[in-house]
Amino acid sequence: MNASVKFRWLPFLTALAFCASSALAQTSRPAQKTPPKKSAPAEPREESLAAQAEQAIEKKEYQRAAELLRRYLADHPSDSVAHFQLGYAATALSRKAEARAAYEKAAELDPKLAAAHLNLGLLLLDEAPAVAVEPLRRAAELQPGRAQPRFLLGQALERSGKLSDAIAAYQAAAEIAPDNSDTRFALARAQLASGAAADAEANFRRALETRADFAPARAGLAESLIAQDKLEPAAAELEAYLAAQPEDAESRFQLASLYFDLGRFDAVLPQLDKIPATPAHAARVESLRGEALIRLRRLDEAASAFERATQAAPREAALYARLGRVRLEQRDFPAAERALQAALALDAKLTDAWRDLTSVYYLAEKYAQALRALELLGQRETLAPGSWFIRATCYDKLGMKPEALAAYERFLALDQGRNETQDFQARQRVRLLSRELKRNR
Repeated sequence: MNASVKFRWLPFLTALAFCASSALAQTSRPAQKTPPKKSAPAEPREESLAAQAEQAIEKKEYQRAAELLRRYLADHPSDSVAHFQLGYAATALSRKAEARAAYEKAAELDPKLAAAHLNLGLLLLDEAPAVAVEPLRRAAELQPGRAQPRFLLGQALERSGKLSDAIAAYQAAAEIAPDNSDTRFALARAQLASGAAADAEANFRRALETRADFAPARAGLAESLIAQDKLEPAAAELEAYLAAQPEDAESRFQLASLYFDLGRFDAVLPQLDKIPATPAHAARVESLRGEALIRLRRLDEAASAFERATQAAPREAALYARLGRVRLEQRDFPAAERALQAALALDAKLTDAWRDLTSVYYLAEKYAQALRALELLGQRETLAPGSWFIRATCYDKLGMKPEALAAYERFLALDQGRNETQDFQARQRVRLLSRELKRNR
């Protein structure tokens, strides 16, 4: 049972980071400037429009600001700051197409207007991260001493699937602002996704040094520890995370899986009991519960758990196969046969199920069915010595003496004395069957 369901927490955490980025867009507008004075007689009207627009933006009256700026730009289309302000107002009004055009125009008119590049990148970050890369890269170049553009550039690169470049951008941001927990977290997340779990662990820890209550970083630290097979400390970190985020069912299941991998089967069950009994969780929760109960030798409860799992996921062949195995161990052969047949009806390639079904038929003294199951099993794998012993016994019970003798001899040749009891029985039957067949010739 693998405890780590890789990066299941990343979409939630990425969403948090992007909410933070959206807030940055509103604070990235440069200080408002009064446009250069124009020649009379237009100056009073133009100055008034620009000033009114600035005042409207300060009051968050974005609709009015946009209208004023459009009127102003009709006469002054080359004013880069006014285009930027229009983009800012349009962003606040969720008019993305208008905002993009305004920011692009501002950057075209003044290629060194860093805020235009930055806000353009922010605007594109969610829906077109690959397109956001260049304006954010330009913003970072124009503001070499600021961490924010590099952090946002890292997000755009990460969401575009360019993890190595994203890591470099996050590292650059961390060098400028080494104690920024969001940057450390983003860097660690990208490192973990790229397979650098040890580096990710170090940066998750740095994020937690700055913000001890940073729950997503705690979950990330647990993931990085799992990736390094440090299961005990990973469990401790998940416990701490769940103390702060008790409703996180995914992480609760992950902790239960960790306990299973650590052999702490008694600890698995209380964690599973805390997961809401919803259709989305039922099959895997009951399956893991059943596995833990098997290890605790509580077979009746394990069978009930797998029954519930099959009800929650009636098309999952493996669940029926596990139920059949438990019923076999309980020596409830009719129930085991039903479950295993259901598993194989859904997936005839389940070799373990064929093996168990053979054992069910054999122990239930259904020797002809056992032989047929062995034939089908032999089409999927090379039969083990034990399977040859079962085959020989089935032939023997059915009075098929030549076939039984050949199968016993095949078992002895393969087993080489490793199974003392079966080896003894097989040798005895070989001698008796050989004598009987000679007498009958």
